[in-house]
Amino acid sequence: MSDICIEGGIRLKGEIEIQGSKNAVLPILAASVLHPGITVLESVPLIRDVWASVEIIEFLGGKVSVTGDQMEIDTRFLTSKEIPKRLGERMRSSVLFLGAMLARFGEAALYRPGGCAIGSRPVDLHLQGLESLGVKFLPDDSRIHAQISRWQGGEVHLTYPSVGATEQLLLAAAGNGEIIRIYGAAREPEIVTLCEFLVQTGILQMEGIGTGTLVMCGGRESRDSCFRIPGDRIAAGTYLAAAALTRGEVQLHQISASHMISTLKAFQKMGCSVGTGDQWILLKGPSRLKNLPFLATNPFPEFPTDMQSAFLVMMTVADGHSVMEENVFEDRLAMAESLRDMGADVQVQGRRVFCRGVSRLRGAKVSGTDLRCGAALVLAGLNAEGQTIVKNYEHVLRGYEGFDQQLRELGASVTCFV
Repeated sequence: MSDICIEGGIRLKGEIEIQGSKNAVLPILAASVLHPGITVLESVPLIRDVWASVEIIEFLGGKVSVTGDQMEIDTRFLTSKEIPKRLGERMRSSVLFLGAMLARFGEAALYRPGGCAIGSRPVDLHLQGLESLGVKFLPDDSRIHAQISRWQGGEVHLTYPSVGATEQLLLAAAGNGEIIRIYGAAREPEIVTLCEFLVQTGILQMEGIGTGTLVMCGGRESRDSCFRIPGDRIAAGTYLAAAALTRGEVQLHQISASHMISTLKAFQKMGCSVGTGDQWILLKGPSRLKNLPFLATNPFPEFPTDMQSAFLVMMTVADGHSVMEENVFEDRLAMAESLRDMGADVQVQGRRVFCRGVSRLRGAKVSGTDLRCGAALVLAGLNAEGQTIVKNYEHVLRGYEGFDQQLRELGASVTCFV
């Protein structure tokens, strides 16, 4: 268990380089299992979820070496088709190894994945999609145990544009020599990145990348490759929110503004000045944030659920009334109670939070219950009067590399206690 202590009221100013994307690198790490050779990844964020994926690869028989932010993965001699419970329950993305192992070995077994407590996140769409490709699931009370004897092509219709289910089907399709069409696919930038990786390595031939209809064919000979992970749009949005909450000025590098259009528009609506260029974003916070009468989370290209917690903090100190609606993970609204402890005027009704902005939050001892909640409460502490202690800081380390150090480089006063 670890805590982080924040002294609020300091105006942040400076420049930082954004880490590689957590949500992009995790499915690509699972995809490395598909290639019986060497995969080199650049700009890898050295965060806890990445290390958890590395442990899974090594348990399966792979070898991983790290130099700086470059990772070399050798999966020529994999021996295991099963992920033990102690590894699988550490993060949600462990479930993606299911499709990859099925494509590589024709069989896979793992326990239901773990991760953040942010609401119901069933893997039903994953399993239904795999079944439509010919995968059979064996009776097992505690594990997901799957086998494939003969892949089949055809169409998969996703009833919801699930990022995880889309990634699962892309990975499984690598072993399928038939043509597969996925309708209702997720369109997030991280999906595009995974598609680009699978095409670059020769694992898949694809059409429709970046759209809701993906057409692909696998069963091909893969090749060694070197691939660079793009910047993390959620980490970028978090640091921009830190600037907005402190009336600061922060410039980010190694991040594409095209991946953050809905988020940047929301910052502008709250009175922030935003400038963009080739792989950089500059934000200047106003003397006081403007209210947002209504903001709802939805699948890409709409406003992302992973930015909801940070913007909810901003709404608590905005001038006027704001409403946030969470349409993806219902339990993300649970952090409203911690914000009330810090003096926020927030009321939760179903999937909506109603905020009346106060002039400033006040320091308190609060607890981060998940990755994005923990980071958002640190942001709240940057705005608050006095000292804030956020418990369970280890949740934040699952997705942010050197979060406290980056904030210090921008001038924040933060101290970690392990």
